[in-house]
Amino acid sequence: MIALINLFLDLELNYGWMKCSKLAAKAAGKGAINHARNLRRWVVAYMQHGSLPLNRYGCLNTSILDDEDLAQQIHLHLIGIAKNGYVRAQDVVDVMSTPEMKHYLGAKSGITVQTGQRWLHKMNWWYGKATKGMYVDGHKQANVVEYRKGFLARMEEYSKRMTTYDRDGNILSHPTGINIAAGIYPLIEITQDESTFTMYDQRRTKWDHAEAKQPKEKNEGPSLMISGMLTREWGELKHGDL
Repeated sequence: MIALINLFLDLELNYGWMKCSKLAAKAAGKGAINHARNLRRWVVAYMQHGSLPLNRYGCLNTSILDDEDLAQQIHLHLIGIAKNGYVRAQDVVDVMSTPEMKHYLGAKSGITVQTGQRWLHKMNWWYGKATKGMYVDGHKQANVVEYRKGFLARMEEYSKRMTTYDRDGNILSHPTGINIAAGIYPLIEITQDESTFTMYDQRRTKWDHAEAKQPKEKNEGPSLMISGMLTREWGELKHGDL
């Protein structure tokens, strides 16, 4: 379309409308009759209504997935499905069969399951046994590093108001800067720990008789979590005799 307009508006060439459309069609490697007619129709429609022709995919060397925005939209949709279930080729078929997608592509029908499978491969989706993803620790991210720096600075100030001990339990320093009237009180460091025990959490090796073997439960059974609070000054924190 741009080539047709440029040729027609070039005063040095002084070509007619029909001849410009044929030259533009040949320059694009298309037919000088049908494509030239389409070029003229598209330019007129654009000048009158401001609308461009929709690209009807499926022609030679053309794929919908060549449209990076569209391919990314399909990919993100599949990622959402994968979080809560399994991705199927039918999911791609369902996406392409929506009225919005058909209007975008200028198509009357969707795609087949076989085409959906090919598209999944092209978008680097592979069919096979499920694998576990890799957990990436974000401890080096800028916001995490900044938070840790702030936490250490606060702990340094808190430690001045605490009694500190060495590994053997000997006192290293006493609280400083205490002013009860000003609301600056001594601080007690309290640590917390917990353990979870399950019914079938047991030794993996044991003496077993050939005629008395029992099948092992597949699940872990009911669980019990025990949590405790510890301090240097008072030991384990308890509520009454508990």
